[in-house]
Amino acid sequence: VAKPPLLRWARVPSAAYFNIQLYRGGKKVLSAWPTVARLQLQAGWTYDKRAYTLKPGTYTWYVWPGVGARSAAVYGKLLGKSQFVVTTPRV
Repeated sequence: VAKPPLLRWARVPSAAYFNIQLYRGGKKVLSAWPTVARLQLQAGWTYDKRAYTLKPGTYTWYVWPGVGARSAAVYGKLLGKSQFVVTTPRV
């Protein structure tokens, strides 16, 4: 990809939200908790008090369904994972 991708996965009717984790080079660079079965990545974001930008490289993302209140942090089984490769970002 050359611009921030839209991550999509199968809906889970019982999920109140989803937990998305994004890794680059084996390091977690984003956790997000959307309430719908998609997440539009941005060119830049903040995670764990640190600013990140979409840089060239291979990214791996994982998604779990969240059950109940997000503060309870109860997740179902891994729904799936996927990868994308950023070439030259165009934002």
